[in-house]
Amino acid sequence: MSTLVTGGRGFVGRHLVDQLLAAGDEVVSYNRDYVIDDRPGLTVVQGELFDLPRLTRAIGEHGVDRIIHTAGQSHPGVSIDLPLTTFAANADGTLAVFEAARMTGVRRIVNFSSECALGSVLTEDPIREDIKPEPTTTYGVTKVAGELLGSVYNSLYGLEVVSLRVTEVYGPGLWMPSLLSDMIRAGLDGQPFTLPEGGDHPFQFVHVEDVATAARLAARAERPTQPVYNVSGGRRVTVSETAQLLEKLLPGSRFEIGAGYLPDWDRQGPYDLSASERDLGYRPDWSLERGLTATIEWFAAQLGKQP
Repeated sequence: MSTLVTGGRGFVGRHLVDQLLAAGDEVVSYNRDYVIDDRPGLTVVQGELFDLPRLTRAIGEHGVDRIIHTAGQSHPGVSIDLPLTTFAANADGTLAVFEAARMTGVRRIVNFSSECALGSVLTEDPIREDIKPEPTTTYGVTKVAGELLGSVYNSLYGLEVVSLRVTEVYGPGLWMPSLLSDMIRAGLDGQPFTLPEGGDHPFQFVHVEDVATAARLAARAERPTQPVYNVSGGRRVTVSETAQLLEKLLPGSRFEIGAGYLPDWDRQGPYDLSASERDLGYRPDWSLERGLTATIEWFAAQLGKQP
């Protein structure tokens, strides 16, 4: 039996596939782009999520018994300019994955949701999974849709869809637009980074390896008791605090960050990870300093810089 990873060549998908292979699992990496990867235990399949015949054939031919669904349009900012494309990729694409599982008898699906499903939650109390979602972008709406579809497929068809509500992911391989990657690049280039406001804005960074671990654990968890689980790095950090840490890790870098919050960005309280630890066995392992060090080293290698 094997695990199918949609978007296995994506940011999180690559790390997840590596972890699964290291654990001795058979893996099917399902991607829209053509790629050659002949590592033992890995089968790469090119295909679209909407191509149900292709997707169901890949599941059947390779004995897939679990699906981890990471593929989709993965940036909330992009969804503001491309709402229709984002909805099609994330909501319709997720529905196609659930339907392929139903048609082929696969029960366990790990579905990637996001903190963007909640919108702004202005509280200092721990945020549990039963909070009402109030998304502020099309991207967030698609993540709520995926969570709700998972609950419906669980109740109507006996599937075991587990959605992971993941906070701000970072780490080696992060080419997507993000404030953190912009700050790291400026530091490596020796350029001052200026932000007029936003120093008090809180982020809950989570290293990509921790996210991959959470997905791997959720795929094997014996008795999930709820349809959605929080996944974060375990603490909040402001933009100013992040800048101070980067100045330590990038000697000579300079960050000038104004006070206040980032406009048009969601703000949220700390995530409660007790359910993820209880049911999935998930605990974040990567400290922010360790994770940023690895991320800086990766960026430096890609850009030919000296960290």
